[in-house]
Amino acid sequence: MRPTKSFAWVFAVLLLCGGLIAAAAAPRFFNTKKVKVRADVLASGLEHPWGLAFLPGGDVIVTERPGRMRIFSDGKLSKPIAGLPKIAVHGHGGLLDVAVSPNFSTDNLIFFTFAEPGKGSSSGTAAARAKLARDGDNARLEDVKIIYSMKKKTSSPLQFGSRLVFAPDGTLFITIGDRGEGMRAQDKHDSAGAVLRVEPDGSIPPDNPYADGKNGLPALWSKGHRNIQGAAYDPHTKGLITTEHGPMGGDEVNRPEAGKNYGWPIISYGLNYDGTKIGIGTAAPGYEQPLYYWDPSIAHPA
Repeated sequence: MRPTKSFAWVFAVLLLCGGLIAAAAAPRFFNTKKVKVRADVLASGLEHPWGLAFLPGGDVIVTERPGRMRIFSDGKLSKPIAGLPKIAVHGHGGLLDVAVSPNFSTDNLIFFTFAEPGKGSSSGTAAARAKLARDGDNARLEDVKIIYSMKKKTSSPLQFGSRLVFAPDGTLFITIGDRGEGMRAQDKHDSAGAVLRVEPDGSIPPDNPYADGKNGLPALWSKGHRNIQGAAYDPHTKGLITTEHGPMGGDEVNRPEAGKNYGWPIISYGLNYDGTKIGIGTAAPGYEQPLYYWDPSIAHPA
């Protein structure tokens, strides 16, 4: 039986907590405004677990930021999957998100994002796909292909993003952080601070807002984002929903739409870490408002 989306979200919390809590720990309970949530640890021994995705049948692929990918099956974690490309592990960077092809039962493809090494100490967010081959308890990636690579790589250890979300039409959204260099999020010819949209092979959907490349990157969907580390497709609004780290305050929920600009760092509900104002305020013509924002911040990307 395939897990429901609601179960998937709960499982994500429980499994990722497993990297921090001993497996023998008693269940923990959390009171919310409407319900009581019970959290049981399903796996332990993970080092900074970052992303997970369900395979048909209920097994789960889990990534660890230091550069390991495992499968959680029958209550156990596998040894690291072989075949990952070289990964730059520093700061916020490393092995990041993972997603399963909508056609996995026929193509065996998985997709993942990571900090890709560049020249010297530079790196940038990249997305790749590969075939998952399993032989008993052993698993490996085959035919690894980079489907998107950030062109401008820097030595910054900050704000890589990054989430992967398939839309019902089969296209793939990729979120990329601003790399700690805010104004890059306003450059339409730079993939930093953006949501991208590509086909599963990395080609460009013809209905992307800048598909011809004249006024922006062909892969670009939306700009003006600081560091999106949460994303899901909402079947009710039929669009992407994202959660975005602000600086000191200004964490946001957005609904990124084609060709729109969400303001960072021209407008923000947060402050610089020294307490000074960011940009020109909280609103300005030409920039979208978030669906929700938090002040102070509710999370930290590290």
